[in-house]
Amino acid sequence: MQVFFTSDLHLGHENAISFDNRPFKNVNEMTEELIRRWNNKVKPGDIVYVLGDMIWKMTNDQAKDIIKRLNGQIILIKGNHDRFIKNADVKHLLAGVKDYDDISVQLKDGTSVRVVLSHYFMPFYLGARYQGYHLYGHFHNSQEHQDALEVIELLKNKGYRVEAYNVGCMHWNYEPVTLDEILNHKKRDES
Repeated sequence: MQVFFTSDLHLGHENAISFDNRPFKNVNEMTEELIRRWNNKVKPGDIVYVLGDMIWKMTNDQAKDIIKRLNGQIILIKGNHDRFIKNADVKHLLAGVKDYDDISVQLKDGTSVRVVLSHYFMPFYLGARYQGYHLYGHFHNSQEHQDALEVIELLKNKGYRVEAYNVGCMHWNYEPVTLDEILNHKKRDES
């Protein structure tokens, strides 16, 4: 079993294509490609934490159909666009729905690490001083994303330990990622 993370899928949301400059012609192509990429990585027994904004602008029946097609157990950390969970028939298809979570993730080398999950960026997240990580979404390809990166760098320059990463799908080839993938990408960037 693997644990994956993603955010800001905006399944069913046509405007997400333009405001993220997503490489899809229309909302149907985007939805089908996001499902394909998800299922290419995620196996039925895996866990996927979606850090908000999973589905937008879909009927309840459409949302149910989409969730049923996605591999793995999905735990939703609520974002500002997750109104679909107000419908009990859709919500019960998810393994969990939370505002925030503080979990332990085992890396490939066997090390267990603390990971704080939120839809929103928190520069002073719980566990930062104790080798914890923070995963978030919400910012897309926006100025806010660049500003968050600057805040992280500013805090690191002041001596704070900040290991915070945006798991928005647009930053990870539109597919869920493991914490090992995130940390390996960080190492490549630092080389």
